[in-house]
Amino acid sequence: MAFTLQQYWDRRAASYEIHDVLGRSILKHYLEVLKPRSLVEVGCGRGELFPLYTGIPRVAALDFSAKMLEYSQRRIDRHGLPIELHKMDITGGCLAERFDVAVTRTVLMHIHPDQIKAAAENTGKMSDRLYLFEYWEENAGRLSPHNWLHDYVGLFTVLGYRLADSYSRSDVPQVLFMFER
Repeated sequence: MAFTLQQYWDRRAASYEIHDVLGRSILKHYLEVLKPRSLVEVGCGRGELFPLYTGIPRVAALDFSAKMLEYSQRRIDRHGLPIELHKMDITGGCLAERFDVAVTRTVLMHIHPDQIKAAAENTGKMSDRLYLFEYWEENAGRLSPHNWLHDYVGLFTVLGYRLADSYSRSDVPQVLFMFER
C-alpha cells in the first residue's frame, strides 16, 4: 500500500525533530532585525521554531498534518504561546490575511514539481517578505523519494519578488532565501 505524503508526515509526527541550532540562530537574527508585527509559518510541523516568535504580536502557523498540529498545540500550551494553528495544505489555499513575513523551513522541498507553483503563489498571497530555509544544491539531484530541488529564485521572481539576501550553509546543502516585493 502506497502512503500519501500527509500519511507519511502523520506517522513521523511523534519523533520528527530538526536539530538545527545554527539555522535557528540565523533566522532569529533576521527576525530581530526585521521586528515584524505579524508572521505566518507555512509548514510548522511540531512547532520547533515557535520560541523564535516570542514578541511578535500576531503569529499564525499552518500545516497539513493533523498529527503535526497536535504536537504544535502541545508546545503552544506548554509555553503559553499566542500562536494560531490552521490545518491547511499550501498547494490548495492560504489564509486570507496578510502578514509582515512568511517563514518556511524545509517545506517547499517536499512539494511535488507539479504543485510547487501553486504553493509559491499561495505563500506569496500572505506576505511580501518571505524567509525560506530550503535544501538547495545545484546538481544534487533528488534528495529522497519525497524531496525535490526547485529553482526558488526563478519561481519567486516570476511572482514579482526579488532576492533580497541569502545565506548559504557550509555544513548542509541549505540556503536561507529572503525574498521581497
